[in-house]
Amino acid sequence: MDFPAWHGPPRDILGHPAPIAQFVARSEHAVVALQQFIAYPEGCGITLRITARRGSLPETVWGRLYGPHGEMDPDLRFGVRFPDGSRATPVDNAFPGWARPTDRPEPPMLVDVASESGSSADSYGCDRQMWLWPLPPPGPFEFVVEWQSMGIDMTAVTVDGTAIARAAEKAQPYWP
Repeated sequence: MDFPAWHGPPRDILGHPAPIAQFVARSEHAVVALQQFIAYPEGCGITLRITARRGSLPETVWGRLYGPHGEMDPDLRFGVRFPDGSRATPVDNAFPGWARPTDRPEPPMLVDVASESGSSADSYGCDRQMWLWPLPPPGPFEFVVEWQSMGIDMTAVTVDGTAIARAAEKAQPYWP
């Protein structure tokens, strides 16, 4: 069964990387960076790199960084904001399309797809994979992050939607 475009990257298209890698926010204890964008005809995959170091953080804060099942600190929030005022966060995704895949949700959507993480007593690193649907419009848009417990106030960086649209044109189907 093929999944609708808003569920995640297509399984039969080789996405193309967009030349975007940038820091979103840094504090004494944390770094959040946009590591890469992989563009497809109907959306793009985003790899968000999240890194933290304990330093002088109290155990109560450090212990909330990730839960017993690998879930991230609920204090970490992020999303996208487009020039037309539309926006999306992974929290917004309690939409009917998950229960009935044919129900088309209202765009845009930012969906958590996967996550890999590792930690030690004093450091934590995570690559969080997300899917942004539909493909962002050409021109600038914002990626926004907030992580109060790690010293990051709401911060927005500008992302080049035109570079993502150009990369999407180079995506190739697996089978002609």
